[in-house]
Amino acid sequence: MVKLLVCLSNESLKYQAIVNLALDLCCRRGELTGLTWDDIDLETGKVVINKTTQYIDRRIYEKETKSVNSDRINSINPYTIELLKKYKKEQLEKQLKLGSKWVKTNRVFTTDFGGNIHPDTPSKILKKVLKKYNLRYITFHGLRHTGISHMIARGFQAQIISRKVGHSSVQVTDAYYSYFFEEEFKQVANSMNDIFEKVQ
Repeated sequence: MVKLLVCLSNESLKYQAIVNLALDLCCRRGELTGLTWDDIDLETGKVVINKTTQYIDRRIYEKETKSVNSDRINSINPYTIELLKKYKKEQLEKQLKLGSKWVKTNRVFTTDFGGNIHPDTPSKILKKVLKKYNLRYITFHGLRHTGISHMIARGFQAQIISRKVGHSSVQVTDAYYSYFFEEEFKQVANSMNDIFEKVQ
C-alpha cells in the first residue's frame, strides 16, 4: 500500500485525493462519490457521511446510505486534510476558468465540468494507476478492507472500527474480519499465563 501511495504522488491531485480519502475513511465507493465540500471540515478533519450515489438507468442518483449505522461522522488525518486543501484550490481555479460552463454540484469529486462522477470512476482511476506502475491488483473496495485490516493490526477495538466504517453492528465487523482478530484472541489467552504460573 505504501508503494501505491508513493506512485500516486506523481499523479494528479484528483487521483491522489480519491485514493487517499477512500483509504483514510475506509468508506464505500458510493459514499465517496456522494461527498460534498459541505460534508468536510478542512480545519478539524471531520467528515460527515450521510449519502451515497448510484448509477441507475443511465442516470446518477443520490440516496441514503446503506443502513442507519452507515450515517456517521468520521475523521481524516492531517496529510489527507492538506491534500484536500490543495485539491479544492485547484478545483476552484478550474471553476473560475470555466465560468458558466461549470456545473455547481458542490461534489468533492466531479467530472471535468463539475458534474457528478460515475460511481465506477474511482475504480477505473485506481485500476489505471495500478497498471501504469505495475502494482499488485486490488479492487477499490479492497482499499476499505486494507484500512480496516490496518486498524485491527494496530489494536483498535472492533466497536471503534465498526463505528468508523459504518458497519450495521460490531458483530458484522467480527464476522467479516474474524481471521484478523485471531491473533488478538491468542494474545488474550497468553495474557492469562501470569496468573496460571503462580498456581504451579
